[in-house]
Amino acid sequence: MNKSKLILKLALLAGYLLFSGFSAYFTASSLSLNLLQGSNLWFIFALVMVVAILAGWCLTNVIRELRTKVGASRAAFTFNLAGFLVFWAFSFTTNVHYFFVEKHGYNILTKELAGAKNYIIQNTEKNNRAIDEQKALALDAITSQVRTNIDALNREILNTMDGHTGFGDACISILKSTESVLSADSKMYGDNNVYTIFDDKRDSGDIGTTQRSLLPALQSKYVNRMMEQLNKKTAVIENYYNRKKEQNAELTELLSTIDVLEKQHLPAVLKDGSVNAYYTYYEQQNGKVIDKMPADFAKECVTMEGDKIKEFNIYPSKRMFDTMSVWGDIFSNRLKGMTMLQWIIIALIFDIVSFILFTLFRKD
Repeated sequence: MNKSKLILKLALLAGYLLFSGFSAYFTASSLSLNLLQGSNLWFIFALVMVVAILAGWCLTNVIRELRTKVGASRAAFTFNLAGFLVFWAFSFTTNVHYFFVEKHGYNILTKELAGAKNYIIQNTEKNNRAIDEQKALALDAITSQVRTNIDALNREILNTMDGHTGFGDACISILKSTESVLSADSKMYGDNNVYTIFDDKRDSGDIGTTQRSLLPALQSKYVNRMMEQLNKKTAVIENYYNRKKEQNAELTELLSTIDVLEKQHLPAVLKDGSVNAYYTYYEQQNGKVIDKMPADFAKECVTMEGDKIKEFNIYPSKRMFDTMSVWGDIFSNRLKGMTMLQWIIIALIFDIVSFILFTLFRKD
């Protein structure tokens, strides 16, 4: 081999290593950040370079078999073609995935965080208003029923009609009815209180009292008891609905975490701009915020068509790092507002140029 041919060979090899090196770096980054859970990038890069050389080797063998007019091996052709397609598909799909994350990663992360923030603000405020309305209705309902019974007792204890004079069965019935009203929804509120206004043993001496001078004291005694039991019940209702609001408060507490991420961490990620920075930050955002969001947030992030996802209103950052999921979304046209054609073309250019250079390098 003369000097000029040797220089050409070395130039072709250098060009191949340059283009395949870039391609291998993209592939290694994609694998390192997702499938291999942040494994050593350069170790994976070395393995991918071996795969790239094997793909080029298989391709040149395929070309050699096609050029062989006598004694060509169909088995060798098939084996090398299958090897090339497998190795190349592995490189191509991961390269496109790398470009996708590099181009859209920051926007996906920021939109997801902003979506979580808006969800919390809108839903906690709305839920808290609904809880306050439910509490007010419950308190008004129980208070109204008890006060109606108080009015009934006041009328009945002063009733002079035959069979109703003084503190008799009609008064006791009103008091027992009030006890039932207060206890009726105890299961709903988790209420273990016993509401006793008239005790059959303790208060048996009051039964049948008709003296006009004694009735005002009895009236005051049982009205006070009814109010005491009502206050006990309203405290239970207040506590029940306050606990429901505290559950929303736990969600609201995430707003301070989101504020820190938006003001401190996201600017640093933008400044870095690397896929590795996106992945490292994603784990933080996912662990501190997204994983703690209610299931309804995930439902709001997608538009469904039957049982299948039609499109993503907010693309999940977790899905972004899954190579096969991204490709599934490309084929399903679910990448709303995220163009991919140019990245597919760029990935093809890197692979085509590197394979051409390797083919020329191996050419006799």
